[in-house]
Amino acid sequence: MIKLIATDMDGTLLTTDKRMPEEFGATVRALKQKGVSFCVASGRQYASLRRDMPDLVSDLVFIAENGALIVENDRQLFIDPLAACDLPEIVRAARGLEGVYPIICRAGEALMDAKAAPDFIGGAQMFYQNTRVVENLEEICAAFDDVCKVAFYDEGDAATHELPVLKQRLGGRHAVILSGEKWVDIMRPGVSKGRAMRMLQQIKGLTPDNCMAFGDYLNDLELLGSVTESYAMANALEEIKRAAKYIAPGNDENGVMRVIRERFAL
Repeated sequence: MIKLIATDMDGTLLTTDKRMPEEFGATVRALKQKGVSFCVASGRQYASLRRDMPDLVSDLVFIAENGALIVENDRQLFIDPLAACDLPEIVRAARGLEGVYPIICRAGEALMDAKAAPDFIGGAQMFYQNTRVVENLEEICAAFDDVCKVAFYDEGDAATHELPVLKQRLGGRHAVILSGEKWVDIMRPGVSKGRAMRMLQQIKGLTPDNCMAFGDYLNDLELLGSVTESYAMANALEEIKRAAKYIAPGNDENGVMRVIRERFAL
C-alpha cells in the first residue's frame, strides 16, 4: 500500500512556464486524509519551496537541495552538508569558465559573489528566496558548516560547458550532478534525492513498496530507484524513462496529478 508520494518540481510537477497544478493543494489534503504523505523533492532551496507553497507547509514533507536537506513542519529532519574545509576549492573550480557563477546553498540562505553578472544575481531570486550577495565568496565560505551544496549556473549549456570541467577538477572527491540545462550541483558523495528518500523511509518506518515517485531529469534517477512505484514523465530524458517502471503524461499535461487522482480514486 502506498503511504508516501514524492515528486520533483521543475519539469515534473510544474508546467514548462512554472505553473503549479490548480488542484495540487486539494489533492495533497485528500491524500493526507487517506493516510498518504506527500513529499516535494527538489534541487531548490527549502525557503524557496516554502515561499511557493505557504498554505501547505504543514501538509508536506520537503526534500530540498537535491537531497541534502529534509524538512517537515519547519523542522529539520536530516542534513548532509559539505565539509567546510572543502568549500574554497569547490568555489574556485569554475574559475576561468566564462558565464559560470557559483551559489553557496546553506540550510537557511544562498550566497552569491558580488562579481557575478547582475542579471544572474537578479534571476537567482526565482530559485532562492533567502539570498545574500557578498564581496568575496571564496574567502568567507570556509566558515560555514551547513552548506548543502554548491550550485553552478551556466549562461550556456551546462552539460557541454561546465560539467566536464567540474568533473575533471572535483570528481572523485565530490558528487558532480547535472541538475538542469544550466545547472550543475556539487554535493557530498552519495547525496541524492534517492538517499534522502531512503532516509525518510527509515524515519517513517516505510519500505520502497510503500512509496511512489515522479521525475524527469538526471538528478531524479536515484529517487526513482528508491521506490517501487516509479514514474518518468513523458517529457523526461530517455535515461530516466528506461529507469522508471511507468511513464506518466508530460508536465504540461498535468501528468503527476492525473496519475495520482486515478491511482487513488480522487
